[in-house]
Amino acid sequence: MKSNILMQEYLQKQINLVAETHFLLRPQLIQALKNQIITDEGKKFIGNFNNYYEYWEKSFSDRFFDMGTFIRLGSVIENNLKHYYMNKKGHNNLTDLNNDPNYSLNIFQRVQSWQTNGVIPLYQNELGVDLTANINLTNIQEIMMHRHLYAHNSGILNDDYIEKLKRINGTDLLSDPNVIATYPYQDHYWFQPLEKLNSFIEETRRFFRQFT
Repeated sequence: MKSNILMQEYLQKQINLVAETHFLLRPQLIQALKNQIITDEGKKFIGNFNNYYEYWEKSFSDRFFDMGTFIRLGSVIENNLKHYYMNKKGHNNLTDLNNDPNYSLNIFQRVQSWQTNGVIPLYQNELGVDLTANINLTNIQEIMMHRHLYAHNSGILNDDYIEKLKRINGTDLLSDPNVIATYPYQDHYWFQPLEKLNSFIEETRRFFRQFT
């Protein structure tokens, strides 16, 4: 079993991998794209853009890039919850975990309060850890809700997401004029959570710092 210090080092290291992509590599990519000037000949094929960053942004490629980072953040949350559980239970490998009668596939993705077969009751019953006492849990629940939308529906709004997001934090997307202008008549890409990726990464850090 890892000590609390080693466990924290592991948990935070996984989050750092996401932070590196968002805070370090993304700005470098943007600068590199800005340095790629589009010639007059090139503009005939992709449009009147001065550089590849303008084209990248206009085609929403920046948003889909951030979706990938968001999905990875959700994967880190899932992995950290699994790793901490395995360590506390004394499981040395995935075979041990699969033989755990309380484990079920994808249980560490299920962080919502209404999920009776999720990680909240698992941690409470098996580890004596009350995740609902962690002040950052709501942020984690929101992240995982967004992650599911991006991973499984490419960021396109649906009724299930809208209803569950409202249950998590009270956000009523159907009161947003920009949403109801097109939803449900057309595909509506929901990029707004990507603008909070900075804070979501830091909230994830704070959430796992409570794991002792």
